[in-house]
Amino acid sequence: MLPDTESPLADAASQPDTESASAEAASQPDAESALADAALAPRSVATTRPSKLRASLQLLTLRSVDGAALTGSAASIAVPTLLALALWTGFGWFNALPDAQFFPYALPYVTWYVLAALLCALALKLVSRPVISFAQACSLVALLTPVLVIAQFVIERFVPARWTDSAMAVVALYAAICCLRALHAITGSRQLIGTAAGIAVAVLAVWLGNVLYVVPTLWSSGDDVEEETVASDWNADEPILFEQAARIDESVAQLVRPPGEAPVGFFVGFAGFGDQKVFAEEIKFAADRFAQRYHTGQRTLLLINDRRSLEEQPLASATALSYALKGVASKMEVDRDILFLALSSHGSDEPLLSVTNGSLPMRQLSGELLAEALRDSGIKWKVIVISACHAGAFIEPLKDEHTILLTAAAGDRSSFGCADDRDLTYFGEAFYRDALPGATSLRDAFDKAKSLIAEREKEEGVEASLPQAYFGEQMVEQLAVMSKESG
Repeated sequence: MLPDTESPLADAASQPDTESASAEAASQPDAESALADAALAPRSVATTRPSKLRASLQLLTLRSVDGAALTGSAASIAVPTLLALALWTGFGWFNALPDAQFFPYALPYVTWYVLAALLCALALKLVSRPVISFAQACSLVALLTPVLVIAQFVIERFVPARWTDSAMAVVALYAAICCLRALHAITGSRQLIGTAAGIAVAVLAVWLGNVLYVVPTLWSSGDDVEEETVASDWNADEPILFEQAARIDESVAQLVRPPGEAPVGFFVGFAGFGDQKVFAEEIKFAADRFAQRYHTGQRTLLLINDRRSLEEQPLASATALSYALKGVASKMEVDRDILFLALSSHGSDEPLLSVTNGSLPMRQLSGELLAEALRDSGIKWKVIVISACHAGAFIEPLKDEHTILLTAAAGDRSSFGCADDRDLTYFGEAFYRDALPGATSLRDAFDKAKSLIAEREKEEGVEASLPQAYFGEQMVEQLAVMSKESG
């Protein structure tokens, strides 16, 4: 038999075909994988956002989460931040209805809470172990912000005052649990100290904001606004302050004292804090009530700080009050006539009344400055009503036998009702509105107001403000003489 010479040749000839087939077979799965990846790629991109949204909702509803919502990306910070800003603006508009007016000059106050949020994120980053990135901490703070804005709106609108502190505590607990779950998802370990640091910074920021009266309200009620909203410009501050003396002189010139020896009353009102309209409205209301009771209508001078207008009345400041009292004294028979002085503002136990009006530079009104202004005026007979927190602290520097002092709270207590959406504080409602018109005397009016306030505060479950009074006996007698002779 002949050797099979064709077999090797055939093998050799067929070898390339075999390798080609093998290469083709090997490449086929790769091509199929590439096609599959290409087909799936749009789907994975499309599902990225929903997965992050789902993770965010899981975190906010206190369910287990893998940290996908807290990547630290620009979107994870910007989107909830913009949502919180929109909610806050919308709620402010709703609270100012029916005649809401945009007030952009409160925007600088927003920076306080932006700074607070950044400090919370910084605390979470620095204290957490293992350390998280600052961007991730900002993502967590931003994610919680819309929920906190909604919670604040609900508490202010629907929760009774006696439950406000409890409701805020529940919100703080909720935020703490969210932080614990989020930090655990990011780091894989419990972060009790890191969470405590972040919550502590947030609570401190809120507390300081309340103490400093940081009120970032972009909407103001248009009730009784005759002038367009005016903001103080730094370049306009000096002329505005310079013209106050002339405006006070104009008001003093309009005071009319009737002829005769009988004592009459003069009213001076002082609304110190211009960023909340409640103080201006309360002083205007007090002026009307004293005019009805003690016939001071033609002898009334008002000093008003009100963000809605710089033109309606002379502005309130310690210097303006001293100047105004001297002007009023020039119209009085100071040995017989009685000054009714009503002041309304925020206060502290130094004693001190807050005096602000936009960017205008103003001194706070201390008990010493008020006593000095009254002393320099030469006015002898005085009835002084102070509606403010810690107002009772003013009694000691002001009391004498020729003075009656009525205050909305004890020196170590807060008073209530100074929200921007109100026209009167609790004390203003109880004393000026409810008690004074039908009272037999000023002492009777104060006692009735004190009782009304105590009942209201007990019902709302807040710490009693304990309004205080001092009645100089000679002043009580002089007031009785004026009331008798005026009919």
